[in-house]
Amino acid sequence: MFCLNIIFAQTKIVKRTTAYFFIMFLLALSLGVGLYILTTIEIPTPQEDKNVEFQIPQIDTDENVDMVKVLLLFHAADYFVYRGTQIGFQYEMLRELENELGVTIHIRLEVDARKIKEELFSNNYDLLVMDYRLSNFVSPFIERSIPHSVSHPVLVSGNKADTLTCNQIQISYDFLTKISFPTGSPYLDCDIYVNTLHTTEELFEKVNKGAISYLVCDYNQAITLMPFYSNVQILEKAGQEFERRWFLNKNNTQLNEDINHWLLDFKKTEQYRLLLKKYFSRESTLLSRFQHKQNRKISIYDDIIKKYSHRYGFDWRFVASIIYQETNFISGLTGRGGSYGLMQLMPSTMEYHGISEEDDDEANIHAGIQHLRLISTSFEDVADEVERLYFIASSYNAGRGHIFDAQRLAIKQKEDHNKWENVSKYLILKSQIEFATDSVVKWGYFPGAHTVNYTQQVMDRYFAYKLAYP
Repeated sequence: MFCLNIIFAQTKIVKRTTAYFFIMFLLALSLGVGLYILTTIEIPTPQEDKNVEFQIPQIDTDENVDMVKVLLLFHAADYFVYRGTQIGFQYEMLRELENELGVTIHIRLEVDARKIKEELFSNNYDLLVMDYRLSNFVSPFIERSIPHSVSHPVLVSGNKADTLTCNQIQISYDFLTKISFPTGSPYLDCDIYVNTLHTTEELFEKVNKGAISYLVCDYNQAITLMPFYSNVQILEKAGQEFERRWFLNKNNTQLNEDINHWLLDFKKTEQYRLLLKKYFSRESTLLSRFQHKQNRKISIYDDIIKKYSHRYGFDWRFVASIIYQETNFISGLTGRGGSYGLMQLMPSTMEYHGISEEDDDEANIHAGIQHLRLISTSFEDVADEVERLYFIASSYNAGRGHIFDAQRLAIKQKEDHNKWENVSKYLILKSQIEFATDSVVKWGYFPGAHTVNYTQQVMDRYFAYKLAYP
C-alpha cells in the first residue's frame, strides 16, 4: 500500500510538470506570434491630408553636367548666318540658357529633318531642337519640354501668281503640321503635294522665282524668309496654332527640370518678348535690314580668303571662322601679347612670314593662312580631315607645343592621340599640377579649357558656314 501511494504521488508530479511545460509552451508560442505580427504589419496612422502626391524617386545621371549636346535643325526661323554671325530665335534661346545654367552648349547642325527625326529614338543628345508634332509619337529616350513659343501654318504665294485659281499646293517633306483652311476659302479643294526633294527654304525660293505658285510653311519661317524674297506674300492662315517644344533626354532628370524652370521664368521676361519681336514681327528692325545679296557673303574679305585658302589647300569657310573668332572681321586690332590684324598674328609669326603692322589686310590674311598651313604639317598623321581641323584650330590658339603635350598624355594613358575628344581632355588637365609636371609634358602648365572652347566655337561656326554657304 505504501508503494502504491508513492507511485500515485509520483504520477501526480509528472502530470503537473507536463501541464506546466505545456502551458509555458503555449505562452511562448503566443508571444512569438505576437512579436511577428508587430514586426511585419505596419500600424496605420491618421492621415492629415488624403491628397498626398506620391512621387517615384529617380536617379539623376547629370549631377555634374558641364557640356550639353544639342542637335539643331537648320531652320530659317531658328538659325541662320548673317554677315558671318550666327543668329536665330532658338539659337539665341540656347545661348541664353547656356548663360543661365553655367554650362557649355555644344550645338551640332543638321540640314535634313529626316536625319534629325532618327535621333528621337536614341539618347545621343541632351536636346533636340526641331518641330515634330505627330500625336501618336512615343519614344523611350526623350520627353518634351514645356512650350517655348507658338506658331501656325500659312499659305504663301508669289506676288504675280493667280490667287483665284489653285490646282496644287506644295509642302516640304519636313512639314508635319495638319493643314486646314477656313470654310469658304478658295484653297479648300487644292491638291496637297509633298515635295520629297526640297526643304521649305528651297521651295520658298522657287515661289519667289515663280517656279511654283503655292507653298504652305511655318509662319515663323515665312516671316523670317520674306525680307530675302521680295516677290513672296502671305495669303492666309492654313491651320491651327501649335506649341513649339524642345525634346529632352529622359536620362537627364535634373537638367531637364532646370531647363523647364528656366523656360517658365524666361518667357515672363521683357528680353523674351523682344526676342519674339526681333524675329517674328512684321515690324522687326533686324529683318527689315536683311537683303538677300548680303546673305551670300560672310564678310567683305571673302574673295581674299578664298584666293589664299585654295592656294594652301584649306576650306575657305574654315579660315573665315578662324578670322571671325579672332577679330569678328574688324581690321587693325591689336591684342594681348602684341598680336595684330584680322588673324591676330604674333610679332614673331609676322616676322617669320615677312610682314609687319604696316602691311594691309590681304597680307595679314595671306600670312595667317600660311601659318595655318605650317601648323597642319605637324598633324599629317591625323587621317580624318575634320579631326585634323580640330588640331589645327587648337594649335592656332594655344601653339603646337601644348597640343603635343596633350597628345603625349593621351598616349601614356593608352588612348588614341589622333582623336580630338581624347586630346582635348588632357589639354584641360594640363591646368592641374599633377599633369603639368608629368614626365611626358614639355611645355608645362596651361589653362586648356579656354582653347577647347575656342576650338569648338570655331568648328561649330565652320559647320554652320558650310550649310549656309555651300
